[in-house]
Amino acid sequence: MTRAKKLSLWLFPLFLILAVIAFAAFAPVKFLNAITPSGSYKKTADVAYGELPRQKLDIYISNDMSGTRAPILIFVHGGGWHSGNKEMYKFLAEGFTKSGYDIVIPNYRLFPDGIYPNMLLDTAQATAYVAKEFPDRPLILIGHSAGAYNVLMMGLAPDYLRENNIDICQRVAGVISLAGPTGEIKLKSPRYVEVIPDKFNGKSAAINNLESPSPPILLVNGGRDDQVDPINAVGLAKRMKEKGKTVELKRYDEQSHNDLVKNLSRYFDEETMLKPDLIRFIQSLPIQGNFCL
Repeated sequence: MTRAKKLSLWLFPLFLILAVIAFAAFAPVKFLNAITPSGSYKKTADVAYGELPRQKLDIYISNDMSGTRAPILIFVHGGGWHSGNKEMYKFLAEGFTKSGYDIVIPNYRLFPDGIYPNMLLDTAQATAYVAKEFPDRPLILIGHSAGAYNVLMMGLAPDYLRENNIDICQRVAGVISLAGPTGEIKLKSPRYVEVIPDKFNGKSAAINNLESPSPPILLVNGGRDDQVDPINAVGLAKRMKEKGKTVELKRYDEQSHNDLVKNLSRYFDEETMLKPDLIRFIQSLPIQGNFCL
């Protein structure tokens, strides 16, 4: 064997390792999805819940049949109402299906089509579709960042679901907000004001929709979040408690904004108490009755 061939045989695995490291560094979501197995679920992709291009959802049904009466989880992605899509979250879906939960991930209209309240109308329509597909199972709404705002509005402003013939107190057992903007801090950035022009000064803010009955809500933030200040959750929790609503506040001091979704992957879910705390909250909720009591 020539010296050049020996060198090439040594260099190839090195280049392969470096390529994997670069891929993981510059495309972490794609990398995480690429290494996430698919054996824990059956997926139905691009199910239309409406007529518009973004009105589609993916359904992940767990292969663990022990949870057939468990709630259906609906996860709404973030992205500042400008970006994001359901295809990014295979890793998150698999993290729940391996734990025995079925989960649905919808897309919704983004700016410029998704200005307020269009993204909320889509979230309500997707939720209604899932409710009708699984009529005997309660729903848990989970969202991250902008998606957390969407699900908070479903939980606190019930007219969105009522317009789709869904009674929130009979169908939605709970809501989980991962780093959601609540209106405790008004919007200032032009990027967000172009989506929500009233800057959270009116009924566009979750914190200004506390008059109607609502299911239990879990508010989660990371202490190292530099995108959505945890004060958002603290302010909303305080106001909800003053109104006699059921709310739980969780803060994970060492986690960043995006850690709150990354740590729901099978590869990171044992590093913090985030995933066990979410499962505990879900398991604490009733599976039937009036969820707003």
